[in-house]
Amino acid sequence: MGPAALAVRVATALADADGVDLISSEPPSNRDENTVQLDLAVQGAPDAVAAAVESIRSGMPKGASIEIVEN
Repeated sequence: MGPAALAVRVATALADADGVDLISSEPPSNRDENTVQLDLAVQGAPDAVAAAVESIRSGMPKGASIEIVEN
């Protein structure tokens, strides 16, 4: 699975997670040939968002990452 496909999978998983609402998404941007950045805004209880991110993280391939950034 390429980086862009993984970004779409991550966005879909967050949107489908219990207690998490996807409220905005920027298009994926290529950082280099192996890296795509996807900025999403979600709404939900901190525990629900953390659980969704951890669930996604556990299924990601080696070298891929996801992080929570609060604004």
